[in-house]
Amino acid sequence: MHDTYFVVAHFHIVMGVAAFFGMFAGVYHWYPKLFGRFMNETLGKIHFWGTLICSYAIFWPMHYMGMAGVPRRYYSFDTFDAFRHFTELNKFITIFAIIAFFIQLVFVINFFYSIWHGKKMKTQNPWDANTLEWTTPIEHIHGNWPGNLPVVHRWAYDYNKDDREFVQQHIPLNEGEVGDH
Repeated sequence: MHDTYFVVAHFHIVMGVAAFFGMFAGVYHWYPKLFGRFMNETLGKIHFWGTLICSYAIFWPMHYMGMAGVPRRYYSFDTFDAFRHFTELNKFITIFAIIAFFIQLVFVINFFYSIWHGKKMKTQNPWDANTLEWTTPIEHIHGNWPGNLPVVHRWAYDYNKDDREFVQQHIPLNEGEVGDH
């Protein structure tokens, strides 16, 4: 598999696509905290599914091309009889790469559209997250918290603790409760 399309496909699907999905997830998660509004869910789903489908339509065939021995860094397969039959597959990959680019424009449109027209955040902690940023008021104020800064008593991931679905970090330990740190 060395120096074939398999390497290109595997590297980009693992290092590239996975990293981008992580970044997109962060934007969708913290967007309400940044702008006080949610991103449009329908556009978000179009963006997610379009990106996922295009990513696999691009890189899945490349794995098979690599297993067939197609070397990377060839600008054209037409000059090599052994690889000429991959020309149509390469066109298929190119078409989905172009579609993937335009799907990312859905994300950009959603980002800016939602700043002014997104559903307003009405609860302080819409995701039931444990971390401190979700204890700040909905309206942006100087210094983030009114009054004293919150004190951290728990780990950020104290989910399902003592039959409670989630317990935020600033909630003091109950009597007899042992902290995890």
